[in-house]
Amino acid sequence: MGRRGTLRNLLAGASLLLAVSVHAGPVDYVVHVSIDGLRGDLLQTLLANDSNGTYAGFQRLVTEGASTYNARTDYTHTVTIPNHTSMLTGRPVLQPASQPNTVHHGYTNNGSPGASHTLHNRGNTNLSYVASVFDVVHDHGLHTGLYASKSKFVIYEQSYNATTGAADVTGADDGKDKIDVYMNMSTGSPANASNLHAAFLQDLAQDPPHYSFVHYRDPDTTGHAAGWGSASWNAAVAASDAYLRDILDTIEQSAVLANRTVVIVTTDHGGTGTGHSDPATLDHYRIPLFVWGASILQGVDLYALNPTTRSDPGTSRPDYNASPPPIRNGDTGNLALELLGLGAVPGSTINAAQDLDAGQGAVPVQKGTIGRFKARYR
Repeated sequence: MGRRGTLRNLLAGASLLLAVSVHAGPVDYVVHVSIDGLRGDLLQTLLANDSNGTYAGFQRLVTEGASTYNARTDYTHTVTIPNHTSMLTGRPVLQPASQPNTVHHGYTNNGSPGASHTLHNRGNTNLSYVASVFDVVHDHGLHTGLYASKSKFVIYEQSYNATTGAADVTGADDGKDKIDVYMNMSTGSPANASNLHAAFLQDLAQDPPHYSFVHYRDPDTTGHAAGWGSASWNAAVAASDAYLRDILDTIEQSAVLANRTVVIVTTDHGGTGTGHSDPATLDHYRIPLFVWGASILQGVDLYALNPTTRSDPGTSRPDYNASPPPIRNGDTGNLALELLGLGAVPGSTINAAQDLDAGQGAVPVQKGTIGRFKARYR
């Protein structure tokens, strides 16, 4: 499998401690978490007023990792499945203006798919196959897992199984089934993903996939029922925080995972009232993104770490032609692959250069260091 070393010297910005980043090699495990309906500004307020440690998991992601509350969803869609598909494929939902018609994944259905539906036959008709993070990880001989708390996530199992997955032409033939472990547990309490969480924790402790995609639905389900920012929604975020604490504790207590794992946490959309379908509404498209784990810089802002490749959009809604672009949830799939030492998803355009820097491998040096140097050795 492809492995690469990276030498990085980072100037994180005038307001940050300057750092030299030496990344001797990739990590061995990435846990890619999506907490459905997690609105960035509401979460930031909850953490700022958290005197009882209710949100200690999120606090750890901020203080011990690289983060932003001002990432962006897809430009045209702020609903669940289209955005998760962008995370996994590194593609926009729809064709951006003046870009080729082969750029987007084109899957806009946010409901339950038909039994024969795949991303390939119900998405962009100009593509015969829509590759994903699962393809790249699996085809390099590593193990993958998808743990989803909504039944409609079956679209990914239907798209990447032994029948519908692409042939493996990378090294040894590992087969067409790209998702080694698939769990979809959406039964039980409508605002609670605890049954799925227990199954994931067991796998994480006993036989962890090298790449895990884990979806928790609690804030979204509660937001639709009681409203974003309601007391019930805050409690759903607290439940999600407890899931995160379990994940971080399991990693730190594992001889296999400790110091070899990175956790990426983001979401598919925010919300206002009891909905989130308007992609032009700030509180729908503004979302948080966190990176935590092995050798990730601690307590730093992701935009400050990426002053030339990403631009903080403030409250604006940049499209896919913005240069530099904002940080998007769609960046996270190719970030996960970079952390694992693998190349980008074939055909992807979001973070296809794998230049979103989370400060991996960084070692702080004295203040006053001048200059910025970044070199990659592959």
